[in-house]
Amino acid sequence: MVDVLLASASQRRAAMLEQRGFFVNQQPLRAPERPHGHGLSIPEQVRNTLDGKIESALREFSEPLIVVADTLVEDPDDPLQPLGQPRDRHEALTMLLRLSGRNHRVWTGTALIQNGVVTTWLDSSTVAIDILEDRVLEGLIVSDSWRGKAGGYDFAGAMGQFSSIVEGSEETVLGFTPQLFTNLESIM
Repeated sequence: MVDVLLASASQRRAAMLEQRGFFVNQQPLRAPERPHGHGLSIPEQVRNTLDGKIESALREFSEPLIVVADTLVEDPDDPLQPLGQPRDRHEALTMLLRLSGRNHRVWTGTALIQNGVVTTWLDSSTVAIDILEDRVLEGLIVSDSWRGKAGGYDFAGAMGQFSSIVEGSEETVLGFTPQLFTNLESIM
């Protein structure tokens, strides 16, 4: 079994690595996250934040295999506006209302740091959200499934029954680019 340091607090990301047979040492970065950068496209914002996470990981850790990632949901009305992690129920509800009955893109950047050598990937997927009735919205908000999730929803959790991938991969929507797993599996 290969040891991977996951520089993230995401339980979903840790579970994805563990399900593929990796031993995960999970340690969130101590440095504050670099702001995404307004006025940039969503892929550029993801890349900017990912670059900051890479810099922090290289300073903070010395393990031979380190993984960092960043995910943003693109506002379907504004390709420069990210829908990050909502701070509270009101913000989560606002995001879900924006996404209800619409398609949107989810962007994920992932970096694999192997003995100090950095390889990065950027990928996107298109997700369709059903029209969310009031009772469904209330259930999603009350369940707290929005906490810690870009766009205010958990595709692999409560939102799964109300959403589908139109184009792209589930890995990208859940927080890693598929290329990460291809590269990690070649190491095993």
